[in-house]
Amino acid sequence: MKAIPDSAPPAGGKWPEREVLTLQVEEIYRHAPTATGFSYFGALLVLGVLIQTGDMGRGTVWFLWATIVAALRVLIIVSYRRRLPGADPEPWARLVIASNFLAGLQWAALGTLLFPEAPVYRQLFTLMVITCFVGGSLPAYSAVRGAHEALSIPATIPTGIYLFFAQGGVHWIAGGTALFFCFAIVFYARKLNRDIEARYRLQVERDGLLELTRQLNEKLARENQELAHRAAMRSISVESARERAGRLETLFENSPLPQLECGAAGRIITCNLAAERLFGISHELLAGRPFASLLSGPYAESKALAGLNEAVSVEIEIAGRLGERIVCTASYTPLPERPGRSAGFGAILSGVVVPV
Repeated sequence: MKAIPDSAPPAGGKWPEREVLTLQVEEIYRHAPTATGFSYFGALLVLGVLIQTGDMGRGTVWFLWATIVAALRVLIIVSYRRRLPGADPEPWARLVIASNFLAGLQWAALGTLLFPEAPVYRQLFTLMVITCFVGGSLPAYSAVRGAHEALSIPATIPTGIYLFFAQGGVHWIAGGTALFFCFAIVFYARKLNRDIEARYRLQVERDGLLELTRQLNEKLARENQELAHRAAMRSISVESARERAGRLETLFENSPLPQLECGAAGRIITCNLAAERLFGISHELLAGRPFASLLSGPYAESKALAGLNEAVSVEIEIAGRLGERIVCTASYTPLPERPGRSAGFGAILSGVVVPV
């Protein structure tokens, strides 16, 4: 299994059958070169025995057939190794089954058409060759269902029928036992195939879960990075806002110009030290008083209490700390509504000398 697009269960598809078959085909082609080499070498030895016992003509034809089968197997193996990545594994499995069927016919011909009347050692040799190659190929071809059966059934059943029901008469017990052993080979091939398939199925599912877990971990890591980045940016923003608020508060408190903040009704909410010195009243006593109470003259008072939609600067008269009239300029700035505080305005008084 690879990544989720490749390894995750596809929508509407059969999973993990294709992935399992891919692994089964890979295993059978991993053993195929060795099995082909042993099979052809065994055919060469059989040819030597056939020549030694005077069956050169039929032996040569049989060996030619074995050579064609071996060449076909080599061609299939080379083509499989040069296949395109991600190719469908099913055609390659069918090619193995077809080539094994041809090899099964090859060994069937040895056990029927070429089976000798005498000597006994050659008869035993023929049976031993067929039995060993069919039984020995069990691990090599059981990975794909039908691959070993395509070899063992044509190679053993015709030979058993010929020996026990045709060549020397009918021998039911011996023939039935021989056929039972033939089917036993098929049974064990099927059982081994099921075990291999189950093992690969677990492997594919495990790899899929591991890949899914890896991708989920990567996604969580990316999300954690994004959250960490957002938290860092928010922390920076909060810190920046705090720093800005601190600067503004310092400017407000330490400004040489008297500054006052009033609510929508014109009552003072807060003021700075310069305003306290100008009016000679502490912050606690100024807070809550109408701003108009600090002014003198009806014109300035009406201007101070009028609703403000934009920043304006007007000339007003205020009552100083000794009750004297002081002419100055008031710069009014409308303040928006904030959490816990209604809309209002701010006033900065300029053009007046504040006593220290």
